[in-house]
Amino acid sequence: MMPKRFRDRLARIGDTTVWITNAMDGPDHLDVLPNSSFEALGKKIGGLTNDRRVLAFKRYYFGAAVPVDIDAAGRILVPAALRQRCGLADKIAFVGLDEDRFQLWSPAGLDASFAEASENVDEILAHLADLGV
Repeated sequence: MMPKRFRDRLARIGDTTVWITNAMDGPDHLDVLPNSSFEALGKKIGGLTNDRRVLAFKRYYFGAAVPVDIDAAGRILVPAALRQRCGLADKIAFVGLDEDRFQLWSPAGLDASFAEASENVDEILAHLADLGV
């Protein structure tokens, strides 16, 4: 079942569909965006010059994206091809990133991601400081 805070946000903005696609930061999880956020991102990307990197992004991100309706119980059906690509099985961890996106991980993959982040805390914090955070 989708986390309540994400269901609540979807209800506020009136989205009943989400898009599930490849995550750009690794092959072991998926991005999930509300329909309105996905369309807004599509417009931004669509306005860019189609150089090799932009085309690669479009193929990888938008080419794999699948619209999924949210059922009355707040569940989504993750397409089999995307589940298999990132190793999702019977248990899935939801990770909220911001108001416009969350990610789907296998619990083991998420644990590995947290372990990697904790090993690189100083580097991550330095990067955030460089960004003005």
